[in-house]
Amino acid sequence: MSTHHQNTSPSVQSPSHALPGDTPSVKEKKTGSALSELLASFNATELGEGDLDAGANLLAAMAVTLGNLARPGSGIRTPSGRIFPVGTNLLATGPLISSLVIDEVVTPVGRCQDNLLAQLTRLLKDDATERAKSTPRRWVLSKGSKSNRGENALFQLMTGESDMPPLMGSYEDLWMAVLSEPPAHRFEDLVRRPRSFITANTESCLEKLLPDAHMGDALVSIGLTRAADATKFGDLCPPLMDGLFPGGPAGELVRGRLLVMDHSHVLREVAAAPDDRNCWLSRLVWLVEGSAGPEAPSSQENEGDLVNLSNPNGRFEEAVRAVIAHRLKIHKPQPRIHMIDFSKAQIRWAAFLRKMQKRLPGITGTARGLLATLAFGLLELKKAPNCKPLPVTLESVEALGRWIIERMANARTLMMDAEELAQRQSQIERVFLKLEQGPTEARKIYRNLNRLTAGECHECLRWMEQSGISRRIGDQWALVEGARLNFNN
Repeated sequence: MSTHHQNTSPSVQSPSHALPGDTPSVKEKKTGSALSELLASFNATELGEGDLDAGANLLAAMAVTLGNLARPGSGIRTPSGRIFPVGTNLLATGPLISSLVIDEVVTPVGRCQDNLLAQLTRLLKDDATERAKSTPRRWVLSKGSKSNRGENALFQLMTGESDMPPLMGSYEDLWMAVLSEPPAHRFEDLVRRPRSFITANTESCLEKLLPDAHMGDALVSIGLTRAADATKFGDLCPPLMDGLFPGGPAGELVRGRLLVMDHSHVLREVAAAPDDRNCWLSRLVWLVEGSAGPEAPSSQENEGDLVNLSNPNGRFEEAVRAVIAHRLKIHKPQPRIHMIDFSKAQIRWAAFLRKMQKRLPGITGTARGLLATLAFGLLELKKAPNCKPLPVTLESVEALGRWIIERMANARTLMMDAEELAQRQSQIERVFLKLEQGPTEARKIYRNLNRLTAGECHECLRWMEQSGISRRIGDQWALVEGARLNFNN
């Protein structure tokens, strides 16, 4: 904890009403009001181009992206001193939200990264020219902060006499200092590992770029166009999300914060045929478009006062530059910390996720850091440079988080129902083909068809009978003359 420094960031206002004595109806009403005011303040309707749900999803994507871009070690610090780290893996599924995220989030972040790479490329060319001169050099890439405590300890261990103990402390103390922090950052480190944002369309391309991840941590953007794409990334993404991918130049561990775009509803197809290679998508928080619900609440009565934010995407670009600039600081570097009385909110959040666990298996781990990440990102948006400050309450952050997870749960339920429907249709097709061979007893049908139970067989036959496709004749089932299998009706 001692290595984290407090940033002079504003605090999120604590909810005044989120007390144990509130009744569920009061909480629900206040939650809707808090979320509607937040969305109106950030002009989510304009962000979503008239679709409030899309605007709310885009606002969440912006906030999470800012958290994922923050310098490693950044987070929310409570008065007790605990730091809740930021970072959440995100999936935007649906053509509208994917398109919005690409245009309004990925593109400006990529532009910042490209500008940095272009600047460093020019710097290396100028450095080569400088090295070729016969006159003394005006600069060196090794310039940066002075040696830190860990470097000094390692130097002392290397140069000290083995028979003479350190003047202060012990050899173990020196090694502990070495292990406590990396060397002070220099320009040459930035040149060697300059990418805080990485995008790739193949696993091999991504694996090639990961050694360039700045400080071994990067926002990683992936696009899915077909189910096979999810399978291709199946070996790389799980260890990358866990920060256990040995992708650094010397085998250092690399963590990737994923931002996945699913323009063609690949997620639905994957949900119908899950396997070990594509199940990593279930470990992402989903931003879902469509009518699964709940709908984002609008604030009609206060709309005239609250929807006054112009150029909301420009605010995001300003915030992106500020977050990355803080991350790249070489002189007096430090994580970006927001001081918030956050502990009770996180306890409420964990309790909410436990209630959602049956509908979203694994969500207690998948979305554990979502609340802190949203709070961090919304604060960065709130105080974006050259922009008017906006109101953000912890109450509204919790409401946005719950809205995201509830929509994710509803979407998964619809997908699972669709999976069961597809499975039943496949079973009916197999029974139909069997009956085309002639009248047959039910038990002969399910005995001759693999992976079809007696109960499933009778369900299929009952549906076919109700649809006028088959009929029962004594102990046997037969197709109605001229029957054709059609699921459209």
